[in-house]
Amino acid sequence: MSALSAIFAREARLAWAGGGGAAGPAAFFLAAITLAPLAIGPAADLLAAVGPGIMGFAALLSVLQSADRLFGDDHGDGTAELYLLSGVTPSWLVLAKVMGQAVATLWPLPVIGLLGALMYGVTILPALVGALALLAAIPALSLIAGFAGALAAGIRRSGLVIALIATPMMVPVLIFAAGAGRSAFEGDERALANLLLTLAVSLATTALAPFGIAAALRSRLG
Repeated sequence: MSALSAIFAREARLAWAGGGGAAGPAAFFLAAITLAPLAIGPAADLLAAVGPGIMGFAALLSVLQSADRLFGDDHGDGTAELYLLSGVTPSWLVLAKVMGQAVATLWPLPVIGLLGALMYGVTILPALVGALALLAAIPALSLIAGFAGALAAGIRRSGLVIALIATPMMVPVLIFAAGAGRSAFEGDERALANLLLTLAVSLATTALAPFGIAAALRSRLG
């Protein structure tokens, strides 16, 4: 097993062993989309129209839920220093680390998003488009949360700092993801364009964010 695959597997195991795996983000996401209609009202057309935006906001909160543990624990016990001294390229290392946690914890979100859209009265095809857009957005959301987590590593009560850093950067990809679901619901031909833009933002984030995460982690370690 290579060093990168070992780090990926370690993060996936730690996510299940210490953080409950996918249970926490899934429960948070499900609670958010279930409680939202209490504030919006029971009108079926309104719920179907605002559903993609609610899914995006719920996904943002779910991703941020465990972001403080991603690099905070490693910063505290010295593991982060060992990572940087391991000889593995830091940008590849942090990418494996972030994706390991994301795969272990966030895989239920598109499935719950699909069921939530159906619950809101969206037909199956627009619901599938919204779920695919959410799936395409997860890499970008995870890496942005990882960047904020690296910047806040070692700070007490870092959750608020991470939210303040990450939330504005997550908004563009969520706009495209929610736009894909909304356009599909309205029968607008821009649904595919928004879906592809979501994927493009995630690919660009995957290419660039690991360098920022590695630099932020180095800065926190002095």
